[in-house]
Amino acid sequence: MKKYILILAAGIVLTSCSSKKEPVVSKFDPDNNPYYVKKKKSNEVTDPNIQRKITSLIEQHLSISISSIAISPITLTDSGYQWKFMNVKNGKSFTGSTDLNFGSVKIEKINRTTDTEVSDF
Repeated sequence: MKKYILILAAGIVLTSCSSKKEPVVSKFDPDNNPYYVKKKKSNEVTDPNIQRKITSLIEQHLSISISSIAISPITLTDSGYQWKFMNVKNGKSFTGSTDLNFGSVKIEKINRTTDTEVSDF
């Protein structure tokens, strides 16, 4: 029985290695597809100094360490910066915004009903 399984395995290996292989080529053209959603250019802020300032603002507001906070990407708008964050210890969600000079900071709690799943972060 072992002999037949060994012969079968060797046959499968030989046939899979000996066939002619060609690379798969995609014919997808997003310009001709009406269902393709083109993504807009992201205004995500990647400057570490700005991210550090915003995380320190969040720490000051909640009075807990940043390790207990989940934060969304920070986006640049016409009026300043916007972001969302969540206290992962108690599940409370907040939105934050500030002007470009960090002169006025606005942090609001997002009120959710008890049967809502938190999955937008």
